[in-house]
Amino acid sequence: AALNCRDDIDEPISWGVAGDPGTAARHLNMERTAIRNSELKLEQAVSRHIGNMPFLWLDIGDPPGPDSMRGMIERNSISLLSNYDRDPLDRPSSSWLGNYSDRDRVRQSGLWNNNHVEETYDPLYLVALARRIKG
Repeated sequence: AALNCRDDIDEPISWGVAGDPGTAARHLNMERTAIRNSELKLEQAVSRHIGNMPFLWLDIGDPPGPDSMRGMIERNSISLLSNYDRDPLDRPSSSWLGNYSDRDRVRQSGLWNNNHVEETYDPLYLVALARRIKG
């Protein structure tokens, strides 16, 4: 939606209808191929945008879940970095794609998240994070 807003790319009618092109095609009474073709331009733009982002891979080594180490690190990292409903310490750049998001929590937090942006982080999580980084 943010790319659509910023670059005026037509959002396919199938977006938001279902989780995959086959299901969307059935809901819209269209061929799956027509759905895929209508989504291609925006899907490619999303892939290019994400492909240009730097990544840090951190192996946590436990299965996902709300009580997992990875869940704790994710929640606390988001809440630490979030600008949501507080004075920003580090604002995103004016060209950040999230400024065009249709989600208020994304725009206000400066993160591509809706969950955990309003929470307060536990400083002890930084110890667990440092241990994982050091390996």
